Amino acid sequence: MLTIRPEQMQAMGAYTRAQFEQRIIKHLRKKFPARTQDQSDQKIQFVVQAGIKDAESHGIEFENDIRRYIEYLVIYGTRLDERKQTQWIANVLQQAELDGTTKMDRIDEMELQQVRSELWED
Repeated sequence: MLTIRPEQMQAMGAYTRAQFEQRIIKHLRKKFPARTQDQSDQKIQFVVQAGIKDAESHGIEFENDIRRYIEYLVIYGTRLDERKQTQWIANVLQQAELDGTTKMDRIDEMELQQVRSELWED
């Protein structure tokens, strides 16, 4: 699995970084067509670039984990670690003893539990 750290991103150069960003943009358009259809590639790229930087600040380094983090930005909006509605995400992101993959796995598990509980509420 590819690990992308800030110093590695700089060393890989602008072309490689742009390729990574384009893969994420393409992925977001495919996975979230309703949320991305009215957005320009430039606007999505801005979200992706900010998301990469933010993910890295939380110790999220692997490409797959960064992709998952950015998906949460699309689903829940930006500033995941600051908003009351996403406090449950912030609580995980702030656990410095966890690596990035573990953080994203826990966030995935918590979201699945929330979705399941909402489905069974009547």
